[in-house]
Parts: sequence; C-alpha cells; structure tokens
Amino acid sequence: MDFIFIIDSMPRLLPGLILTIELSLLGFFIATVIGVPFGILRAYKIPLLASIIIDFYVFIVRGTPILVQIYAAYFLLPVVGVKISPFWIGIVALSFNSAGYQIEIARAAILSMDDGQYEGAFALGLGKFNTLFFVILPQAVLRMLPPMANEMSNLIKASSVLSVITVFELHKAANAIISDSFKFLEMLFAQAVLYVAFVVAMTQLSIYLEKRIGTSLQIKNLSQR
Repeated sequence: MDFIFIIDSMPRLLPGLILTIELSLLGFFIATVIGVPFGILRAYKIPLLASIIIDFYVFIVRGTPILVQIYAAYFLLPVVGVKISPFWIGIVALSFNSAGYQIEIARAAILSMDDGQYEGAFALGLGKFNTLFFVILPQAVLRMLPPMANEMSNLIKASSVLSVITVFELHKAANAIISDSFKFLEMLFAQAVLYVAFVVAMTQLSIYLEKRIGTSLQIKNLSQR
C-alpha cells in the first residue's frame, strides 16, 4: 500500500469530496422537506386516494434500486421537457429516494407516541393542530433523529452511484485517478477513509442534536410543573 501516493492524491480527491457533501446535504434537506410532512399526514386520517398515492410512492422507492431511480431521472426528465445538469438530476434522484424512507420514519415516530400525550393535551384545551405542533412533534423529532442519521449515512453512500451519470463526486474522482495511475487499492482505501469520516461527522452531529433537544425538552417539562 503506497500511503505517500494516497496523501499526494488528496488534493485531487478534494473537489469530489466537496461535491459529495453538497449532493448529500442538499438531497437530504429537500427529502426532509418532502418526506416529514407527508409522513405526518400519513400518520393521521387522510383521504383514501392521498393515502394510496403516498403508499405507492413509498413502495416504488423501497422496491427499486437507487441505480434504477438515477437512470429514470436521467432519461425521463429530458423526455418531459426538464433539462437540467447531471448535478441537479443527482439531487432529484437522491431526494426522491430519501423522501420515501423519511415518510416512513416520520410516520413511525408519530404513531409511536403514547395516547396519553394526546389525552393530556386535549384535557388542557389544546386543539389537534396545537397538540401536534407543540406536544407531539417536539417529542417525535427526538425519536426521528437516530433513524434520520442512518438515512443520512445511506444517502452519503448512495451518492457514489451518481458517477454513472458523469457527476464528478468522490467515487468518480477516485476512478479518474485510478485510470491515470492504476493505484486501485490505494484509491479504494482513500475513498473508504473519506466516506467514513463524513459519515462519522454526520453521526456525531445527530448525537449532539439528540442530546440538545432532549435537554431542552427536559427543561421545558420542568418549567411547566
């Protein structure tokens, strides 16, 4: 293993790493904006047709590989008149994929709340809307964080597949170096280190947020007694 070559190659991998971070964070954010509200709606009684559409969407996302979804976005968007760069096609594919899982994460977190939370809120005179946003959601968000962190990790790793549509993310950058140097093992090792570092950073952020939100909820509960 040529560690000197790995160190020397880091500047060439840096643009790919930065693009991977942008793809992952932006895709995750858009997916959260889509997935969490739909998950909340799915947890409550909504019209049957809307429920069927959301369930079908989740079924498609969970039943097809991310590679198929990326190719679908790459070839179908131009057919319907949407002409965007491979970067934004990648964002669309990652957001589409992650939102399907986040719908289930949000739905499960809402449904896991004890009925006593609703009964207590209603006894205090809170309506359904205020109960959801001031009682249920703050606690549900705390329960969403661990699976959300896992979903973020999956999205980071899934972004490597975007190399098939010429997005110059970390995996694509490493492949370009392999083509020039034939240092296959070295680039595999370098990719692994950088992906793990990114995943660990996001996991630690999730742990910090979980502790911070948990502490805030405890302080709020104590102040209300």
